[in-house]
Amino acid sequence: MKYKFLFITASILTVSLSSCTKWLDVQPKTNISERVLFEDEQGFKDALNGIYVKMASTSLYAREMTMATMDVLAQQYDVSGNTHAYYEFGKYNYANAGVQARLDQIWNNAYSTIANINNLLANIESKKSVFSEGYYELIKGEALGLRAFLHFDLFRAYGPTPTVGMQEKSIPYIDVFEMKVKPNLITSDYVQRCLQDLDEAIALLSIHKNVNYGVADPFKSHTRNHMNYWAANALKARIALYVGDKATALQSARVVIDNTTLFPFIQRSNLAGTAPNRTFLSEQLFGIYVPTLKNINDGLFRESSGSSVLTNKEAFITTLFEGSSTDFRQVFLWKTDGTTSQRYPIKYLTDDIQTDVLNTKRVPLIRLSEVYYIAAEASNDLTQKVNYLNVVRANRGIGSLTSSLTESQVTLEIFKEYQKEFYQEGQLFFYYKRNNTLRISGYGQDMTTKEYVLPRPNDEIEFNNQ
Repeated sequence: MKYKFLFITASILTVSLSSCTKWLDVQPKTNISERVLFEDEQGFKDALNGIYVKMASTSLYAREMTMATMDVLAQQYDVSGNTHAYYEFGKYNYANAGVQARLDQIWNNAYSTIANINNLLANIESKKSVFSEGYYELIKGEALGLRAFLHFDLFRAYGPTPTVGMQEKSIPYIDVFEMKVKPNLITSDYVQRCLQDLDEAIALLSIHKNVNYGVADPFKSHTRNHMNYWAANALKARIALYVGDKATALQSARVVIDNTTLFPFIQRSNLAGTAPNRTFLSEQLFGIYVPTLKNINDGLFRESSGSSVLTNKEAFITTLFEGSSTDFRQVFLWKTDGTTSQRYPIKYLTDDIQTDVLNTKRVPLIRLSEVYYIAAEASNDLTQKVNYLNVVRANRGIGSLTSSLTESQVTLEIFKEYQKEFYQEGQLFFYYKRNNTLRISGYGQDMTTKEYVLPRPNDEIEFNNQ
């Protein structure tokens, strides 16, 4: 396994600790030596914040792994014009040089970020004495949770389809900081490594269950922008469902569902006025702060972006939302310029936001609604399945499903919820892959492993051809 290593620290804590927003204002600043970086608690904090900054790069969660490439692969947008920047992505033409370069960037930057995490973890045990109470557990727990998170997303993108490939070779799981080729693990072993990291993270983070917003310590000030106890449990539910362990998926989902007062559902009133909360911030268990999100949004979704704007046809959106005039996700998260039959998503639009602009710079990575969908899919009780779905529907402004639905009807309703809920978040393609869906609306051919398994970089194949 080859990867580049670069530690990034952040320009934080240069002002009074009373500031509750400074942790969010992180920008890459400089490279500093490992010895200096890990000499005290602040160095570990800076190192971890630098990891979050790397995750917020455009090749990862600020664009390609959420609102752009992954959503295009799920046929979320109309990219049928052959001059569209994402045209070849929509055709799953991974041999195209532009597509291959973009996919290589995702792979390389994700593993580079993992290398940073491994370096932090390699140093933390010998420096345990430098931490004030609770910070060793907090920083190590976050790092382990992030390592599991990044590895699992790499697996979802570049690993085999889980319904047919649990005993196939997957990709490397890198949990040490060293420049050696690592083996491609059997899928079941790879997933187990994710869960081992995650279980340790959950145990360490269990002493930090508060969901903070604006406390004195900037490092603890924005829980939702850190990997945290609740997000780690939701991630465990996501992983367990992905590989078919429904009992564990339901058990982990219930940890969050039983404490939903910490993550209240958005209300209709929160989506109007001078500070519309279109990213559903209160429902975010974990998200990434992206200071350049406005520019990214304008470049991808504004009608002024020309032929490469990511939009979809009016008729497609109307059908998707089943003609609903009350569904929050249609009423408040889509817009048209009035001159075309195309509509564009506005989850990250800030033009009409006059206050609380800081909270618009968040890209959700795990949200409360997904936990309910996981519980609905994992439960063996048909009535309970419907109830879980109805909780979300009630908080999206649409009517309840009848309790007389059959199992197949409930499965269809879960699928429709994934289609509606996760626009600009990159989750739908992974839903299709997890279920080995044969046909994706918008693509005229059957889906196979050729489409579902993203190709590894050529140099990775050359140096790690197992």
